Amino acid sequence: MFNKYQKGEYGYMNSYKKSKLIISLIFAVMISFIIITMLIMYGSTQRVMIIFAIILVLPFSKFLISYIMCMTFKPMDKETYEYINDKTASQNGTLLYDVVITETAGMKFYQSICVSDGRIYAYIEDKKYKIQKNDYIKWIKNCISGTKFSYTIHVTDDKDEYIKKVNSVSKANEKNERIDKHIVERILVTCV
Repeated sequence: MFNKYQKGEYGYMNSYKKSKLIISLIFAVMISFIIITMLIMYGSTQRVMIIFAIILVLPFSKFLISYIMCMTFKPMDKETYEYINDKTASQNGTLLYDVVITETAGMKFYQSICVSDGRIYAYIEDKKYKIQKNDYIKWIKNCISGTKFSYTIHVTDDKDEYIKKVNSVSKANEKNERIDKHIVERILVTCV
């Protein structure tokens, strides 16, 4: 609704968080308006109209929880994005930005992911990266596990290493391009 970016585009996460917060605030204002109006008009909230406020609490909670879950994810800054984008301009894969892979155990945020010709490269800007490196790899594996395709996965927190890996991919043949497209769709479907 308020999100002007598509999943996988740079700026998506900030736009996503902003839209969830705005919608939450709209619901909060509507709920408050109903309750305050009832208190002014009737002196209590013991009227049938309170049902509308109660019903609005559910969507309010949904949007607020979506915002809270993604609140801590910090997308890469504009300079880093432009640096990576400039250095990988001639790359042959699909570059995704602001990717949040969800599982029942939680969420993992990837600043950028490249999918190309049987390989997936991911760039992370997380202070806990060294401790959680295997988790980041595992979440991508789990994301594509329902497919019959095998992909080599490499995750790094070094942007120059990421750029080097992305630029090293060769042009995929037509069959592998279709498989890559399927994997990208699979990743985006599991994203927030």
